[in-house]
Amino acid sequence: MGTLDFLNSIDAPTAQVISIDIDMVEPDAKQPRTKFRPVDGVIEQSVQTALEELADDISAIGLTQPIIVREVGDGRYCIIAGERRWRAFRLNRDRGLPDSQEIPAIVRQDLTAAKLRLVQLSENLQRDDLTDLETALFLRDTLEEYPDLQKQELAKVMNKSSQYISRVLALLDPKWSDVVDSGMITYASLLEQFRPLPPEVQEQLKTKAREEGRALTSGDIRAAKSAAGKGGAKGPPQPTGPVTVDPALAQKVQELINQQAPEGESYRPSAAAKAGPAPRDRIKDTGGEPVIPAGTGVLSGVAQQKREARLTLQQIEMMLHHGAVADKTHTVALSLPVEEMKQSIVAMGGTLPEDDSQLATVLASTINKLA
Repeated sequence: MGTLDFLNSIDAPTAQVISIDIDMVEPDAKQPRTKFRPVDGVIEQSVQTALEELADDISAIGLTQPIIVREVGDGRYCIIAGERRWRAFRLNRDRGLPDSQEIPAIVRQDLTAAKLRLVQLSENLQRDDLTDLETALFLRDTLEEYPDLQKQELAKVMNKSSQYISRVLALLDPKWSDVVDSGMITYASLLEQFRPLPPEVQEQLKTKAREEGRALTSGDIRAAKSAAGKGGAKGPPQPTGPVTVDPALAQKVQELINQQAPEGESYRPSAAAKAGPAPRDRIKDTGGEPVIPAGTGVLSGVAQQKREARLTLQQIEMMLHHGAVADKTHTVALSLPVEEMKQSIVAMGGTLPEDDSQLATVLASTINKLA
C-alpha cells in the first residue's frame, strides 16, 4: 500500500471507537511538534491561546474526530495522532467541564514504527503548521531511524517535492548553524536565498540581525543583493582606449595568418597598419574582412553552413509542431530568467545548486536524466 493510501485509510470504518480515561493516555515524545514541551516549561501565549480556542470548540460541539492511539502496556496508551485534541480535552477536564474525563479514541496496533512517523508528520501538517526547524529535526530523526523510508514518501505526505525536503534539511547543516541556531534564519526558503550570497554580504546581514536583535527577512536579503550589485563586486578593469601591443607579437600573428590563409587569398593590412605602429606603440582595430583560415577542418565547413536565429520558446514549439525541424539534436541557446530556470529544475525533479552560476549545468543534467 502506498503512503497516501495508508494515510487515507487511517480512519477506516472497521476501526472501533472506544472511550479511554484521559489520564491513561500520554503523548509520544518522538512526535515532531515541540511547542507543547519547551525547555523552560513555559508554553508560548499564541500556542496556549490556540489550544484554549480548540477546547472551546470541543466543549460546544464535541470531538468531531477521535484521536489515534496504540497500546503500550499496563492499560496505558500512546498517542499516534491527535495530541492537540487530547491536550484541549484535558484542559476542559481541568476546567471542570462535564464529559471530559474520557476521550474517544481508535486503537491501532497494526502500524509499523515507520508508518507511525509518517502519520504523525501528516497529522501535524494538516492540523497546525510546524516550524521549518521542527520539520527538519523530525525528518532527520525519522530518516536516520528508518533508513528504508525514502524522501519521496515523506514528500508525498507533505504534498511537497523531494527538493523541498532537501531544502528543509539544509537548516541542520553545520555550515549554517550560526544563523539557524541564533534565530537569524527560521525558514528554509530564507536560507535558500541566503546561501548563494557572497561571504562579505552574508557577514553584513549577520551583523544587521545582531545589532537590531531580530531575524532576517527576504526584504533584508533583497536589499543586500541590490546594494552589492550596484557598488559591490567589481569585475576586472575594462580597457578605455587603444590597447598596447608588443610589435614582436603582432609580427608573429601576421606570419601565422599568412601561413593559414587559403590558397589564392591573402590578408591585406589597412593603411594604418602599413604606416607602422601608432603613437606610443599603440594600434587600433580598423576592421576588415574576416578570413576563416584553412586547416580548421570541420569548423570551416560547419561554421559557414549555420546561421543564428533568435526565437522565442513559443516559436520553437510551433516549428516542432509542424515538423519543420527534422533533426532535434541541434543545440539551442536559451536565455532564461534565474527564477524560471530554478522552477524548471524543481519541476523536473532536479536538485537546485547552492551557486546560481551552476544553474545551466544542472538544468541540462536534469533534462538528460529524463531522456
